Amino acid sequence: MSVTQTVEASKIEAIPAPFPKTKGIATLKILNSDQSLGPAVALLRMEPGSEIPRHLHERTTEMSYVLDGDFVSEGISYTKGTELNIKPNTIHGPHTTKTGCSLLVTFSYPSVVDDFKLA
Repeated sequence: MSVTQTVEASKIEAIPAPFPKTKGIATLKILNSDQSLGPAVALLRMEPGSEIPRHLHERTTEMSYVLDGDFVSEGISYTKGTELNIKPNTIHGPHTTKTGCSLLVTFSYPSVVDDFKLA
C-alpha cells in the first residue's frame, strides 16, 4: 500500500474559519487541500455559543462527521458519531453549538471558500 500523504492534526495550526458573518470562535485545521489526493478535509472546532450562518455551496458537496460535543444545524442537535451530507446548492444552517463541538468536514472541489455564499 502506497501512502502519499500523512497528516498529524496536532501539528496543524488552527485558523479562523473563513466564513463571512461567523459569530463567536470557529476554527479550521486544514488536513488536505490537494485535489489530487481527494476531497478537501478539515477539522472544524466551534466554541460554545458560536454560529456559522445559513449558507450554500453552489458546486460543492459537504460531508460533516461529529467528533464530539453538540453540533446544532437548523435547530436540530447532533451528537458524536452523526454524519451529515449536504448536496451542492442546498441552503443549510445556521450551525451552532451550546457546549462546543468538533467536526471532520470534507468538501468536494471547487474550494469551499470560493463557493461559500450566504443565504
